[in-house]
Amino acid sequence: MKICTFTTLVALALTVLVPGIEQAEAAPPPSLTVTLSTASVTFPDEDPDFFPVSQQTGLPVQITLTTKNIGTTTPYSCSVLARGDLMSGPAVIPVSNIGWTAVTLAADAGESFYSGTLSKTTAVMVAQGSGNEKRTSPLQGNLTFFIQNLWSYATGNYSQTIDFTITSP
Repeated sequence: MKICTFTTLVALALTVLVPGIEQAEAAPPPSLTVTLSTASVTFPDEDPDFFPVSQQTGLPVQITLTTKNIGTTTPYSCSVLARGDLMSGPAVIPVSNIGWTAVTLAADAGESFYSGTLSKTTAVMVAQGSGNEKRTSPLQGNLTFFIQNLWSYATGNYSQTIDFTITSP
């Protein structure tokens, strides 16, 4: 397998619906943000006979989820969706051959990050929690990406963008 580059640009699509009664004073608007420690992930060129699964090079991707003004019991979640398969010219690696393991670094009770497998058709949950204005730090975790390393991959430099989205009903 040749080096595969997996781009993880954050293209946030924020959906925030906060039910409530209109008040004379305007409440601060809800704010949900996703921050990633890096904009790309690269996989090493390794022999599939010895490394049937290749882990990304470098440090895990640190992800930080920040919520403001959504109420202490209002749930939120973060998901990821690939824009397509990994491409190198006409060559394709199915994006479902890439997964991640998650480690929660900082969280309040009931909040967590989840391991998963990428999809180009269905958003996959990365984390969930509830708003908490009294938290000492935002929800933070590390994602380590890995790829199924197969001899059938054509030589090339593959890439694709994935979108992380944080939402609250």
